[in-house]
Amino acid sequence: MLDGNLDSSLDISDSKVWFGLCHPKADVRCATLLDLNYSGILKNNAVGSENLINIQEAILRQLDDKDLTVVQAALCVDGLPNVIDSSKLLDALQNVLRRCTDKLLSGSADNHSLTGEVAVASLKNAISYFNDHTDYLKNVAAMIFPLLLVLPQTQSLNLKALALVNKINWPLYQNIAVSSFGEGTLVPGSLSSINLKTINNMAENFMVHPEDHITWFVESCSDLELSKTLFFFVLLQSLLIKPKDEDICALFERVFPILKAEWETSVTASDVLLDEFNSEVLDWDCSAFFNHLLYANLRPLNVKVMICIFWRLLALLISVVPSDILLHDDDKWVSKIRDLFVFFASSKLKHAFREHLHFLAAQCKISPPCLLSKFFTEEGVPAAVQVESLQCYAFLCSLSPDRWQIELLAEFPSVLVPLAGDNQTIRVAAMNCIDSLRTLWCHVERSGKKNGSNATWIHFVGELLRLMDQQKTLILSDKKFLPSLFASTLSSSCKKTKNILVPRDIENRFDQPTKIKILGFILGSTLKFSNYGKLMILSLFKGIGNALMHVPEVGQLLSSFLEQYYDELNKSCPKLSSTETQIMCLLLESCIMSSPSGGNDLQHILLKALRLDAMTLDDPAYVEPCITVLNKLSSQFYMELKDELKEHLFCELVILWRNDNGNVQRATKEALMRIDISFSTVGHILDLILAQKSCIISSADEKMAKKQKLIGHQEAGYPPNDICRRDNPVYILSSLLDVLLLKKDITNRHLLLEHLFKLLSKAFSEEWVNGAFSLERMLSQPSSSPSKANNSIIYHIQQTLLIILEHIIMSLKSMAPLNEKMMTEINIKLLIECARNSNVVVTRNHVFSLLSAVTRVFPGEVLEHILDILAVIAEAAVTQIDSHSKHVFEDLISAIVPCWLSKTDDVEKLLKIFMDILPEIVEHRRLSIVLYLLRTLGEGKSLASLLILLFRSIVSRKAACLLNIETPDALTFYTGEWEYKFAVQICEQYSSMTWLPSFVMLLEQKGNCDVDQELFLELFIVMQLSLQKLQDPEFVFRLESGEDTAVIQTALGELMEQVVLLLQLVDARKKQLNFPVIMRKELKETMRAVVRNLTTVMIPYIYFKNIIKLLRHPDKNVGKKALGLLCEAARNHKNVSLKLKDNKGSRSKSFLLLHMNETSQESLNKMCLEIVRVLDDSSNTSLKVAAVSALEVLAERFPSNNSIFSLCLGSVTRYIASHNLAVTSSCLRTTAALINVLGLKALAELPKIMDNVMKSSHQVLSSLDMKPKTSDVLSASNESHFHVLVTLEAVVDKLGGFLNPYLTNIMELLVLHPEYVSGMDSKVESRAHGVRKLLAEKIPVRLALPPLLKLYPAAIEAGDKSLTVVFDMLATIIGTMDRSSIVAFHGKIFDLCLVALDLRRQSPPSVQKIDVVEKGVLNSVTFLTLKLTESMFKPLLIKSIEWAESEVDETASTGSIDRAISFYGMINKLTENHRSLFVPYFKHLLGNCVHHLSDGGDVKVSSVSRKKKARILDDGSIKETGRVSIKDWHLRALVLSSLHKCFLYDTGTLKFLDSSNFQMLLRPIVSQLVIDPPALLDDSMNIPSMKEVDDLLVVCIGQMAVTAGSDLLWKPLNHEVLMQTRSEKVRAKILGLRIVKYFVENLKEEYLVFLAETIPFLGELLEDVELSVKSLAQEILQEMESLSGESLRQYL
Repeated sequence: MLDGNLDSSLDISDSKVWFGLCHPKADVRCATLLDLNYSGILKNNAVGSENLINIQEAILRQLDDKDLTVVQAALCVDGLPNVIDSSKLLDALQNVLRRCTDKLLSGSADNHSLTGEVAVASLKNAISYFNDHTDYLKNVAAMIFPLLLVLPQTQSLNLKALALVNKINWPLYQNIAVSSFGEGTLVPGSLSSINLKTINNMAENFMVHPEDHITWFVESCSDLELSKTLFFFVLLQSLLIKPKDEDICALFERVFPILKAEWETSVTASDVLLDEFNSEVLDWDCSAFFNHLLYANLRPLNVKVMICIFWRLLALLISVVPSDILLHDDDKWVSKIRDLFVFFASSKLKHAFREHLHFLAAQCKISPPCLLSKFFTEEGVPAAVQVESLQCYAFLCSLSPDRWQIELLAEFPSVLVPLAGDNQTIRVAAMNCIDSLRTLWCHVERSGKKNGSNATWIHFVGELLRLMDQQKTLILSDKKFLPSLFASTLSSSCKKTKNILVPRDIENRFDQPTKIKILGFILGSTLKFSNYGKLMILSLFKGIGNALMHVPEVGQLLSSFLEQYYDELNKSCPKLSSTETQIMCLLLESCIMSSPSGGNDLQHILLKALRLDAMTLDDPAYVEPCITVLNKLSSQFYMELKDELKEHLFCELVILWRNDNGNVQRATKEALMRIDISFSTVGHILDLILAQKSCIISSADEKMAKKQKLIGHQEAGYPPNDICRRDNPVYILSSLLDVLLLKKDITNRHLLLEHLFKLLSKAFSEEWVNGAFSLERMLSQPSSSPSKANNSIIYHIQQTLLIILEHIIMSLKSMAPLNEKMMTEINIKLLIECARNSNVVVTRNHVFSLLSAVTRVFPGEVLEHILDILAVIAEAAVTQIDSHSKHVFEDLISAIVPCWLSKTDDVEKLLKIFMDILPEIVEHRRLSIVLYLLRTLGEGKSLASLLILLFRSIVSRKAACLLNIETPDALTFYTGEWEYKFAVQICEQYSSMTWLPSFVMLLEQKGNCDVDQELFLELFIVMQLSLQKLQDPEFVFRLESGEDTAVIQTALGELMEQVVLLLQLVDARKKQLNFPVIMRKELKETMRAVVRNLTTVMIPYIYFKNIIKLLRHPDKNVGKKALGLLCEAARNHKNVSLKLKDNKGSRSKSFLLLHMNETSQESLNKMCLEIVRVLDDSSNTSLKVAAVSALEVLAERFPSNNSIFSLCLGSVTRYIASHNLAVTSSCLRTTAALINVLGLKALAELPKIMDNVMKSSHQVLSSLDMKPKTSDVLSASNESHFHVLVTLEAVVDKLGGFLNPYLTNIMELLVLHPEYVSGMDSKVESRAHGVRKLLAEKIPVRLALPPLLKLYPAAIEAGDKSLTVVFDMLATIIGTMDRSSIVAFHGKIFDLCLVALDLRRQSPPSVQKIDVVEKGVLNSVTFLTLKLTESMFKPLLIKSIEWAESEVDETASTGSIDRAISFYGMINKLTENHRSLFVPYFKHLLGNCVHHLSDGGDVKVSSVSRKKKARILDDGSIKETGRVSIKDWHLRALVLSSLHKCFLYDTGTLKFLDSSNFQMLLRPIVSQLVIDPPALLDDSMNIPSMKEVDDLLVVCIGQMAVTAGSDLLWKPLNHEVLMQTRSEKVRAKILGLRIVKYFVENLKEEYLVFLAETIPFLGELLEDVELSVKSLAQEILQEMESLSGESLRQYL
């Protein structure tokens, strides 16, 4: 079967069935279903069998198959109920039928015949399967129900369904079956007849039990539009069969909700449009709609059918309504009529129900005017319903039936309700009603005149209608116009309306009686309206004022509210609604507008409305009327009241003041602000409260108070003198004081002062306070304990009372004059006691504010209490640290301080009061208190006093600690004390413009005090703070910015003056007081630091000015101190300037560097003159020294100011020759400084200077000889020598060209005096050397050289140091000589040098260190030769050779060895300096060198035969020789050193070391290897050691080989050296090996040619017994192997 074979066996398995039903091919699925039907297996299996569970699901899917052939095959299967659940099977069949029906109706079926057959099959199966099942019968009936209406598209299916309907046992389908017709036999109109017959039969069946059929339809058939259509046809046809009267009501109740719901569903669909509705449709029956019966047009058709149903239903309902029924909302007929009207009026397609509405309005047996008015006079009715009701009302007026004419006119007031609303559409409809009523009135008026039967009210109603019609446009354009129109037209008063649109003289339209009648008619009719209607009408007539209350009905309405709700507080009565509350508020407004003189009853009502208590606090019915009265209460109304009523009303307002409702409180405040209250009214109530013995009420009054608390309402006539029985007197007093605080415009409020101060005394009394607290506890709940909340009320009373008193007293400032009574009424002592006894911060602040006010207004009364006030303020400052307390404190201080100052100028006493309590005040509060106090007193006068008090406090507490300090570091403890920290804080709050003058004042006061330990301790702390503040960033910034420079600089000068005076005081009294040394030292150092800092920031003009002032002080020690500080400051500034030059990125220069202007120069000149005056006038040595030192420093610091220093130089020069070394030294030093500044301008004083300098020098030397040479004496002497040198240096430097007369003396002083050349004092020696060098450089050669040359003999006598100095100066002079000077003096200089070189030979006893002297001589020779030409040099060299070889005595044939040593020392020096330039001159020295290196001293220099006295070995080697002398050893070393330098620098084209010279020097040089050193060599000084000579031999011979550069010359040299290694002397062996090693290292590969000769010698040396020889030989062998690249040991 799965392969498409339809002839498969009938015996199939479940799996094959399942696979077949799931096959993708429809034919296979159909075949499977047919086989399944043929097999009969479904007939034998029950539902739920395990083997068919999957098959039943598959069959259900086939019933939902897209291919109808498969569905048809599934429907043909027998036994489906056996395998499929009934509910699922029925749902499947319903889906199949509906699916087929939809295809047929929509025309989408591909095969109409097949679709119809499937539909019929599903229907038949449903009937056959479920007709006997009562549970599913209604579902089967619902399936066939829409098919009973024959449509052209489905007529075949419909007819078959009609044929099958008899098989369904359903009441609605009885007797509706029709005969089966073929499609061909149908004729036009037959479908309509069939449908009509079907519907008629069903309508008859429906009317039997309509409620059952309606329920069935709603539950089962309402989901299909076609079902709805058939149901509506049946319902319409049922209404044509008129039901019984008693059934109509029940039918309406069943049908109307369904129709209403279906209508709302239908009209919301977008496909229902009824732009035009023909009223003829209303009379149609079902047959009239059959022509429009199309499936696509069912919903609009249903809407039209429903319109007809509503029409028939309305007509039936009206027909059965009793004619005698009254209009009550709870009546069933009225309710049904209202429901229909609301439905018609609120429908979206209301034009379709226009006829319905008119029919209902015209034919309704219930009073139409009353019925319609209900819709627009009640609240909550939809706007559309109101509009329709008004339109129907106008429609009735146009019909003019006689029976409704008067009633329509009588309902005119109801039309005013919508006119008072906000909806413009409703108002337009209402105005149309007015038009219709006016038309109706005209008709009635005419007919009434004919009949004479018109009522009296008809006339004025018509006039009012005419007036409204005339103002129609304005009424509709502005909602507020109609109330204004009524107010103007009907008001009894003559006041004009505020609406300018109201016509003039409109108030004369009606006379007063007519107005009363109109108001009576309209307002009387209003009472029958709903509360909403009443409110709208009353709001329209609110503008007529008190006339509204003259209408009896209105007054009764208000009275009924008040009597019912206020007096008895009936629990059973319902609460007033919001609308009723609004009505009452509106009426109470009218009461306020009534004249107070005209009706006590109205005032009684108002007072009653003002009564509120805790039970009514949240009830709007009480609160809103009360607020209304308060809002409308005016000053005019209050002023027209009698005094008793005023007091009563004021009492009520006071009680309402503290009402818990915020809106009531706000309205009460506004009312009180509007009315004018007399002070007598307030005073009366205050008297009542003061009359109470205490604030505790009696037991009877307590019961009354509790009763009032529970009931809350009393008679309006409750006497005001019993106000304390109404509530807790404390609360009443609190409210009254709040009112007084708010009402500052009470006339003559100051007359309450006496009452208020009495009350203040009572409020702060113990009896009052305790009584208030006890009452709080009694009135509170028993379980609650007293808390801060309980006593807050008494605090509030106290604080408010204080504020009121403050305001009143401050207001007295504008009153003049103040009478005596007022002053006596103010009890300042009471206020002080209140402040002292109160522990509440806020209360105390208010007392202080009141005291501030009293002080400002009555300063004279406060003076006698000022100390008590200050004490209280100080105490309060400890605990009151909040910001408000700070403000109050400042305000009181600003008032008290002027009073204090008017009494006394003792600022310190005032500050002392606060200083005593400052430690107890928190830190952040201290600062603000003291700052404000200082600001009030004036910082310039009071800051210094405050700082004194602070520092005095530190010293008083910590004096012992300060006096017992052991180390300077321990002194810093004072910075941790609160006084010092506070002083720093205070100073930080002010700029330097403030604290600088204060510091000056402080130091002034300290200087005037008695000197004791405490003063010094305080002074130490002051200095520390001053030092800190001078480094403050604000101060530095202000200085750099240049702001207020003049003021600051003046203060700085004054501060420096005071510090200097105090510094002198400290020095003067240091021995008189038992003051610790450490403390005194730190104090002085701190004061000096302050002065240093001041100097750094002061401009020169101010600084110099203050120095002058100090110099003129009577105490000369002050001047001395000032000069010392001046010197120190100038030196420090010099150091600063030097640092600035080195560090470009550092801060800018000091003020002394920046501000030297003309004024400063003048000030400097004056100061210098003042210093000169001090120098000349003073006999005090130390003061003279200080003055001279000051001039020195000033000269160095301000070198540009030459003019004044010229004057100073003469005075200073006079004191150079003083017998006092200190004065002399200072004058010498200052003279040097002045000369350096003046330069050539000092020439005039040169003779005097030189004379005094020389005198002073001799005086120093003579004083040294006279006094014992102690360390102090030597130190003073050296200091004087040093200053002499300083002065000479300045003279030579600035006036050197004019020193010719003094050069000899100067040079003798510098060269011959041992103090300047001995080096005993390095400082003096260094300075002397500098002067000598300067002298040699600055003085011309022609002037300086002759005196120097003349000094040579004296220098020999003076010793080697003087000689050294002479030749050092000579070398310096040579270095400065030009060519002409060289030409003129080189011969003299060289001769002098040769003479000096002979000192070694001469050995004078004064010369101890000949080598040092020779070194100086050789330096001079070197400097000289460097400037000579060859033509000048060569003769000098020849001359020196001759000098060295010349015979100095007859015994020596070859010259002196000492000369030779000196000569070769010179040669060595010249070679070292001239290098290759001097090498050619060795040809003149060759023979001499060979001679000195040879062993025989008798060898002539001219001998060239190379004969040697040394014994020559047979093999040609050099023989060993013996030891030499010390001088010979020295000479040989010099010769070797000279030759080594000659070989080293022999780099010219014409070499000195040619073959002949090489051969001539070979053996003499090599022979030095075997020369033994002298025996005493180690003990000789300045003689080359053996190691030095050994090293010199190695490098000399090695360099000789390198310079020779030829293997022809190397071979004999190498042989000679190797031969020396065979010497028995170890030294010779090692020297030979070292030389060979030098050859190997420097000649490298070129030395390989000598391997054959060298290796045998190395072999011998490797076997030497000396380890050092073997090791060195081994090293040489390794290096040779490295060069050759092969092992040489095989050749050993």
